[in-house]
Amino acid sequence: MALLGRHAAIHRFGTDLFTGNILFAVFFVLSIGLYCGFQSVIEDVFNRLSTLFRRREVMAIAETPTGEKVSVSTTDVPEIQEQCSTPIPETACVAENKGESKVAIPMNENRPFEVLEIVDGMRHIRFPDGEEAYVGMELSDDEIMIEKSYNDSRDYDAELEEAYNVYLDSMTDEERYDHEHGVTRIQKKREYDEDVGFFSSVCIQDVHKNPDGSTLIEETEQEVYVTPDGSVYYLEDMGPICDFYEKHKDNIESHEEIMTRKQRCDEAFNELKRHEELYNLEQVSFICAYITHTMEQFMESHELDKLHNNAKIWTVNPLARFDTVQLRSNHLSKEDLKHLGYNVGKFLKLKGENIALFIKNVFAESFGTVQVGTIIAKLADRNPGKDRIPLLSAKEMNYLFEHYKRYKTINLDIIPKRLAEEEVKAKLEAAKKKNRK
Repeated sequence: MALLGRHAAIHRFGTDLFTGNILFAVFFVLSIGLYCGFQSVIEDVFNRLSTLFRRREVMAIAETPTGEKVSVSTTDVPEIQEQCSTPIPETACVAENKGESKVAIPMNENRPFEVLEIVDGMRHIRFPDGEEAYVGMELSDDEIMIEKSYNDSRDYDAELEEAYNVYLDSMTDEERYDHEHGVTRIQKKREYDEDVGFFSSVCIQDVHKNPDGSTLIEETEQEVYVTPDGSVYYLEDMGPICDFYEKHKDNIESHEEIMTRKQRCDEAFNELKRHEELYNLEQVSFICAYITHTMEQFMESHELDKLHNNAKIWTVNPLARFDTVQLRSNHLSKEDLKHLGYNVGKFLKLKGENIALFIKNVFAESFGTVQVGTIIAKLADRNPGKDRIPLLSAKEMNYLFEHYKRYKTINLDIIPKRLAEEEVKAKLEAAKKKNRK
């Protein structure tokens, strides 16, 4: 078509050769495009035409004079009749090919079953009672019926019961008990919450030096038990260990009991520690309040803060390095300063040496040249009528501490009252003891 278009353009319409070639190329491309676009349609048309003129193929099952069944694929039934010595009855099985399935009809009225289809060399048949089966092409009708009669005569329930009884007879006593009582047993691997030891083996070597200079090493494998911490126990050691355990196992705490007791001890310790910390905080607060009550009028505020800080450190570390403080005036004597250190130190249950070192370091201006031994010897000296800071015992300081915890104030006037109360109580106790006698 492209060549015809080129020829017409050049010779009919008088175009030049170049234009004719261009038109040829255009027609050629368009022709290819049309063919590709309508290719499927063209092929479908040709397929339909070939189908119309194709002869149909059929499947025929014929019986020869010897009784043999023959399955023949042919295009027409008359061709089969020409190959057989007797004509094929009208009831012969003839079916049109439809994939792999061949639909069939009974070959004759005397056949005891109906052939439904032939699939992969097997006949799908249906008996008059409605039962269906697949049989081979090589089996005759008599063989098929004999097999069916045998199957119909079998008592499947009896066979099943017999097989069940054989199964029961093959059981062990334990399996029979589990079967009768509905018991199911499964194997389960034990899991440990904590690390446990394990058994292993080690090689024990016994070295022998022979006279000829050679060496003989005897190696013996020996079983051992390895604990979680890596300790190794030989089998000969396990006997005494087990005997000890059997003897004392009633008194040995389990791991859970030990951990529970440890947890309780830790909780009690933490509780005691909290109380101790609270008590220490109350002690520090009381000491600072007592120092403020006693020294506020004799020191500047910043020097008083330094003294408070020294006292706080003293409650934790009696031998720490302390900052020196300055007094506002000389109204306080050395005995007063020693009384202050003595009162606080005895309340903290410190020794005289620690109290003397604290006094010498903190009040270095007054005690710089005084020996520690001298301070220790004169810690409890009094100067009646001149002491501005009274000397108090540990018991009297505790009276002040109890009063401070309750009222948050420092009141020295309660000391004589508490001493009087203690004296009265002591007399009453003495009187009670005397009356009992």
